[in-house]
Amino acid sequence: MTDTEPVHPSRIERQFEEVIDNDKHNLPLVQDVLYESHDRWYGQLVVIVYDSLSDHQDVEEVLPYAAAIELLQGYVRLRNRLLITLSDKHAHSFTEDTRAALLASDYLYTAAFSSLRLGPDSSSSECFKILIAVLETITETFARTYTATRSTDYSQAKFLDEVAGSLGEGAAALGARAAGVDESVRRHCKRLGRGLSTVQQINYVLNMHPTEAMVVPPTLDDLQFRKYTQQRRNDATQALNTLSKTVDVTHLQAFADVSVTRHHQQSSVANDDVPN
Repeated sequence: MTDTEPVHPSRIERQFEEVIDNDKHNLPLVQDVLYESHDRWYGQLVVIVYDSLSDHQDVEEVLPYAAAIELLQGYVRLRNRLLITLSDKHAHSFTEDTRAALLASDYLYTAAFSSLRLGPDSSSSECFKILIAVLETITETFARTYTATRSTDYSQAKFLDEVAGSLGEGAAALGARAAGVDESVRRHCKRLGRGLSTVQQINYVLNMHPTEAMVVPPTLDDLQFRKYTQQRRNDATQALNTLSKTVDVTHLQAFADVSVTRHHQQSSVANDDVPN
């Protein structure tokens, strides 16, 4: 691993702007959703996994994948908001225009896959499969959560684990695939990504100020949230310990430490229960 500083969020933003600016039918809601995230956490995870595992550390090579996961995160965030609005299962402080939200989310979905085409040819097809797997898991989770036949084993903590966790797992998988490591290493990276993403998202919910708007059930199962947090923190720690036997995990460890302890300070008009 090199001693380079973490990639600045603006570099990831410039990358996905190259994708969305090429379309004449860009929608204002696309920009609104994309710029609710300030730290580009998922894109950062792609880059830092790649940088930790790759022998050549060409960050420009992996930026299209960092942009892709950020675009996909925007799609997930907006689609979740739309489903909440349509189902009214939770109290919320926003109302999305259905047509605009559908068009914008579909646009973000398409842009995410378009960004993959800007990456190295040798890994783009595998990265395409990674995004598909993430989407399948999240779509199934939305179906269980928002349909009339809502799953009886639904919980807010499980929802965050399956949505935020899947995005984190996908981000780590993209970085590992771009680095060209074997499947055994990728498996530990995915476990790390899922663990960190779930923990930082649950911390966001648990530490939010009561006056902040958020789309969640009026009563949170604090004990279950903390149980999931501990489980996923343990998963991330074990994954790091395993990876440390073959690679330098110094920067991964630093990223993990910040991710599991940070308290989100953002105040957004839509602090919903999907990844920030």
